[in-house]
Amino acid sequence: MAKAAGVSIAVVSYALNGRPGVSAATRERVLRVADEFGWRPSAAARSLRAGPRAVGLVVDRGIVGPSASATGVIEFVTALQEVLATRDLALLLQLVDGADAAAHVYGEWWAERRFDVMVVTDLLLEDPRLDALRRLRAPAVLVGATVPGHTLAAVEVDEADASGRIARYLLELGHRQVAVVTGPGDLQRTRSRVDALDQALAASGGMLLQEATSGSPEESAAATRRIVTSSHRPTAIVYDNDQMAVAALDVARRTGLSVPWDLSIVSGADSALCRLATPSITALPSAQRELGTATGEAVLAVIDGDVRARRRVAVGALAVRGSTGPRSR
Repeated sequence: MAKAAGVSIAVVSYALNGRPGVSAATRERVLRVADEFGWRPSAAARSLRAGPRAVGLVVDRGIVGPSASATGVIEFVTALQEVLATRDLALLLQLVDGADAAAHVYGEWWAERRFDVMVVTDLLLEDPRLDALRRLRAPAVLVGATVPGHTLAAVEVDEADASGRIARYLLELGHRQVAVVTGPGDLQRTRSRVDALDQALAASGGMLLQEATSGSPEESAAATRRIVTSSHRPTAIVYDNDQMAVAALDVARRTGLSVPWDLSIVSGADSALCRLATPSITALPSAQRELGTATGEAVLAVIDGDVRARRRVAVGALAVRGSTGPRSR
């Protein structure tokens, strides 16, 4: 390019990198030649000079697989990437088996400086990933909850408020015996949801039964069958997500229960599955897109120096549909 533009290699470097000492006419000539040559900056070379320019996301496939709606995961990642793209940041994603494996990847990636900030989702009650990040002193954004004792940036979803609203709605319908079928019991979001439901019900004399599963439709169906065939069958069941709730409708039909007259069903995450089911399922709206956007904003805040950035995502109003009705017994 230097030969074609009739200048030195140093002048080409100055012109391409926007550095002073090059006239406007020369810079324009160099850029025109670069365009004719189809030149693009080397990502590897730029990373050596300016750092990795990437955000890491290591996900446990045992959680994201069975317990999360595929649509919800895509919405979260898409919204996150849209925010990161405003700073030309790449999203580095890897699936692993378990939190210990994720912690190991953190160590390898940080030693190689592959990422600027790590995004940590699906927080556990006892989470080895947080210990690893503390040892590494690596910047991170925790997604879903603020962890006591940690000063890392965090994006919190108001799970307690959302679950409390479900409980109050069911109480208004007369339901006092309620069950909740959740994903893994060692997730922080599971504990938050169950505690909120339990407290709201207990305040009005209600009782809550919990069944923790992997979050798969198959395990949700098995848990539902155990609950509805027990001697103390509840009149309403709350599920973590759309797939679990749809599986419950099939169990209710097979066991001779009419929804909502014999059993009310609520999903903790809305989707087309809930709207197209028969009957359509009462559900909380998915906040995954808003969560992805807030996470991206927190990542940018960390990069800008606010390593304790905080964001909070609210869950919208409950969409009341045909799967819930007044207590009939």
